[in-house]
Amino acid sequence: MAPAATTAGERPTIETGVLENLLLRDDNIYETSLNSEDYLNSLAPIIKDAVKSNGLSDLIYKLNDIVSEKDEELAELSLSSTKDINSCIDTIDEIHTDARGMSESLVDVSRSLNDSVVDLVVRKKKYIRAKEVSNKIQETSVVLNLCIQVLESTNRIHDLIKQHKYFSALKLIDELKNIHLPKVENFSFSLKIYDSIPHLTNMIKEESFDNLNKWLSMNLERRLIEVGNRLYDNLHILQTNWEAEREKNPTFKSHKLNSPVEVVSRDPLTNLNILNDANLVIDLSTIFDSILVYLTMNEEEELQALYHKEWMKRYNRVIYPITSATAQSIAEFQDINTLDHYLRKIAALFVLDRQINLSTKYQLRTQANSNDLWDSYVAKLKPVLARFIETQLHGFSEFESVKNLIGNFMQIMENNGFRINDLYDILMSLFRNQLTPELIQDFRSEFLEAIQSDHYMPLVINNQDDYDRIMKICWYKPDQYFAPSKITRMPVSLPFSEDYVHFCLGIRSLLDDILHFTRMHYGMEITELNSIIVNEIFERILGSEKGYGICNDMRAFIEKNASNKEIVAQSYTNLEYYLYSLFEIGKLINRRLRVNMGLGVHGNDNVYTLRAVDEFKRLREFAEQTIFAMVDGKISELLDMVELDDWLPTVKNSESNYSIKDFAMFLENLFTSIFATLPVAVKTIGLIRTYDSVAQHFVNVLKDVPRFNRIGIENFDLDIKYLESSMQQLDTTQSDSDVLTKTFDELRQCIDLLLLEDYEEYKRNPDFRARFDRIRADEGFKLISKMHSGEESPQFDVNTPLEEVRSQTPNQMGDNQSLFSNTTSSRFAKFSSRFNKAN
Repeated sequence: MAPAATTAGERPTIETGVLENLLLRDDNIYETSLNSEDYLNSLAPIIKDAVKSNGLSDLIYKLNDIVSEKDEELAELSLSSTKDINSCIDTIDEIHTDARGMSESLVDVSRSLNDSVVDLVVRKKKYIRAKEVSNKIQETSVVLNLCIQVLESTNRIHDLIKQHKYFSALKLIDELKNIHLPKVENFSFSLKIYDSIPHLTNMIKEESFDNLNKWLSMNLERRLIEVGNRLYDNLHILQTNWEAEREKNPTFKSHKLNSPVEVVSRDPLTNLNILNDANLVIDLSTIFDSILVYLTMNEEEELQALYHKEWMKRYNRVIYPITSATAQSIAEFQDINTLDHYLRKIAALFVLDRQINLSTKYQLRTQANSNDLWDSYVAKLKPVLARFIETQLHGFSEFESVKNLIGNFMQIMENNGFRINDLYDILMSLFRNQLTPELIQDFRSEFLEAIQSDHYMPLVINNQDDYDRIMKICWYKPDQYFAPSKITRMPVSLPFSEDYVHFCLGIRSLLDDILHFTRMHYGMEITELNSIIVNEIFERILGSEKGYGICNDMRAFIEKNASNKEIVAQSYTNLEYYLYSLFEIGKLINRRLRVNMGLGVHGNDNVYTLRAVDEFKRLREFAEQTIFAMVDGKISELLDMVELDDWLPTVKNSESNYSIKDFAMFLENLFTSIFATLPVAVKTIGLIRTYDSVAQHFVNVLKDVPRFNRIGIENFDLDIKYLESSMQQLDTTQSDSDVLTKTFDELRQCIDLLLLEDYEEYKRNPDFRARFDRIRADEGFKLISKMHSGEESPQFDVNTPLEEVRSQTPNQMGDNQSLFSNTTSSRFAKFSSRFNKAN
């Protein structure tokens, strides 16, 4: 077949050489049938390429050209080789036939391809139209979704507002305004939503603060007591833990709760954070939400102003009735329980305020606001507490209850960072102005009762347990005979009476009560506190101030009972131990204050001596003077009962007059009862005074007698010797007997002078008169002048040493008791009854 001619001006798309190479890429292609499947498989790609390049007709022409060329080649081959031509004729025929079939097939293929192309174009147009519609639908869907999202966001904002999630609603408004609404701004509904945003924002702000107000009402006002109870429970835990620590470590004894030492030693887990307490469950999300809303809107100052206003409303409601007080009247509480309930609410209010401020980083209220409000409140509270303490409290137990109440309140506030100095003034005032006078009067009342009910006799202990307790209570010198180291058996007689035991016990109890009262809540102004304890309590109690000091009470008691020898003597004995105890009390106070307060009386290790020591020394001197005055009075009474009425007897006595013996016996009883328990020095002084008084009395009696005879003087001498002997037996103190006996020297010399056989030597010899040195010469001459020598009555002029006295007739007595009157015994009996009345 001749190849189809190409149209003029057209250029085949595929060159003939290339096609031949493609058709003849196999050397044995001519050995392959054109109708074979392999050949068609080889030709199929070429046809596909031609179809793709729209060169199917060119391919057909080329194939025709190739066939023509091959025919020519075959012709040439057949000319050159008949055999070959003859052998190939059949083959060529077959090829020609196959080529014609192929050509027809190609025509069919071309027709089919053309139909497919046309169909493809139609389909493509439909696809393009469908795609355009789909894009429009998709765009519409996106817009609709945006609209739906805007509407859903709007509804979500309202839902969040209803759920009180105002900050989330505000964030969603911002997102809606800046992201979603611009995408649908061409829709009318979006404009309405956009216009409603300011209203929504304002509504969120207002409702956010309204919700904050509701939170304050629910969690602040209504739960104050619950919060206050938790604060006090936590304080009790802190106090218990610290007390246990102080017991384990005595060096912590002087450090109170909230002191730097206690804070450092405290377990951090015991610190209470009200807002994190699982029992209270106070959620701050409402406050944080409101703060975030106002911060987002840049209106935090408005929030602070609104919050402060609402806080002050609740503050004024909580602190009532203090707010009801006026300048003329001060608010009052009915009782301690009412005050306790009130202070718990106040503690909860201020602690919540402080902890809320800390948690919100002072976004609502500054620390200065909190401190100023506290200071302002304390200024209102102080006079109310002072008035309550002055008018409502009676007795130590109520003072301690209010002290604990105010002290616990102060410790809670101090633990949360509030200043408590002004409130501490209330505690100091309570201690100084209320407790101190109460302690003084209670101690004084018990002391007065003790001294008035005392038996005023040495205390006898029959029981070992009682003895041990008394030895632990009382102060005494270690070398005393009744000290435990010297006692081997019971009973034991102590020199002091019950009065001293009560005093020692009372002083120890008083100091314990004071230290117990100041143990927990008195941690400041220690120097002033110690000064009150020492100077305004102990010094005043032990001093001489009328109505307060027991020294004055004891003086008045001794004055009142000055004639009661048992009371006066035993009081003096007790005073010896009182005086010693004062030195020990000073040491004890200083030591206990140093341990419990961290500071002693002097602030160093010096031993403190109470000023009351001087007061008691003067009291002891007064008691001593009272004893001597009482002894002198009773001696005077006894001596007044001895009447000497017969100085001119005719019969010499063989023994001392019984009235002298009675006098000596009463004198011995007097000394035994009065001086039995007195110190040696006092006994000695008493004996000396008594010796001197008795001796001087009889010297004066002798000098006052108008005249006497030798027998009278001998009887008088017998009586005086008996009296001297009896009085010397009173000296059981082993004092200097020479000092005592010398008190009778003048009386003895007077008697010895009158008993001289001859007075001339005394009159004329100065050396001889020197033997009677205790008698002045003129007094000696007077005595001699009174001597009556029987019938003669020599008179001695007072100016003439040895003038004889006139004779007088003596009174004749019928018995050997002529020296004393007959009424003396009865008078001594009356005195004995009165003297021993106390026994």
